[in-house]
Amino acid sequence: MGKVTSFTILYDRAVDNNIPTYSCGEWVSGRIIVEVNAEIEVKALKVHAKGQAYVHWTETDSDSESRSYTKTIRYFKHKYLLIGIDGSEQLTVLPPGRHEYPFSLVLPHSPPLPATFKGPHGNVSYWMTAKLHRPWKLRIKVKEMFTVLDQIDINVPSLLSPQSASEEKTICCCCCASGPISLSAKIERKGYTSGESIRIFAEIENNSSRKLVPKAAIYKTQIFHAEGKKKTVTELVTKIEGEPVLAGKSENWNGMELKIPAVPPTLMNCSIIQMEYSLMIYLDVPSSFNLDVKLPIVIGTIPLHPVNNQATNYNTQYGMNYNTFNNFSDTLPEGPDAGKPGFLVTNENPGFQTPEMKNFHE
Repeated sequence: MGKVTSFTILYDRAVDNNIPTYSCGEWVSGRIIVEVNAEIEVKALKVHAKGQAYVHWTETDSDSESRSYTKTIRYFKHKYLLIGIDGSEQLTVLPPGRHEYPFSLVLPHSPPLPATFKGPHGNVSYWMTAKLHRPWKLRIKVKEMFTVLDQIDINVPSLLSPQSASEEKTICCCCCASGPISLSAKIERKGYTSGESIRIFAEIENNSSRKLVPKAAIYKTQIFHAEGKKKTVTELVTKIEGEPVLAGKSENWNGMELKIPAVPPTLMNCSIIQMEYSLMIYLDVPSSFNLDVKLPIVIGTIPLHPVNNQATNYNTQYGMNYNTFNNFSDTLPEGPDAGKPGFLVTNENPGFQTPEMKNFHE
């Protein structure tokens, strides 16, 4: 009997061996490729598609005992037989050559899938697995990941609304209280995309005896949930620094720009992993706690439309809301099985040989 010389999953959308990317409601299609150097017998060829979120971390308590926290949520698990019948011992003979078995899978559209994500204590992953079962031999298995992108449109009213906050405090020096300092900040909207600049409007009043340094920073916060506990990881994305505000002086930021670097979009639709962004504007106070305000922001994938961009500029200048919300219809698969998750079989015997291998039949 022959040997299996190659067993692979090839996505139709894969380019230069890169992991392909899909969105909710799209079809994931490709081929399972089996190459053999001589005739073989096959019991079954199975293909599985899975999507899940997974969280895990370990903590050490006061008694130096370790405890692990784990949680898994499965979004879908679909499987199909490309060769064979469940419960049957019937064998299929594959002649030597290259054999291709096409598959098509529609991703669930509702509820929406969270985007592919990888963090220090968890991940959201999607993959295909193919398993080749042969009599009296070990099973052969291959696994290939694919990426799911969550399309976050920032052209919605909730993400176009201006965000603002203010804080004030009095700085104490030994037993004497200095004058108060105050900070008010505003940004034009809540939703942005990577590469955009956030325009910051701020008013700083320094009635203290100290020099203040205004700063602004974007932070990414990841929160992992498992078994009633949570693990939080916060990291700095980028920051800027303004000119010092001397004692008894005031300063205004009239559109100070902070550019958003290339970062993953905000993670949506996952109940055990949160990944969110915030803009913090703060006053660096020597020998005291900083005064800060925090504004939540959402990093999306669909950029601001020109009409909304014009409205935002108009709002900034005149303080009025003339934003327009544009609806975009989702493109779903057509046909009788449109929108139904799972494998689509277009041929009762989907396996075929490529033209160059025809001589093995002749």
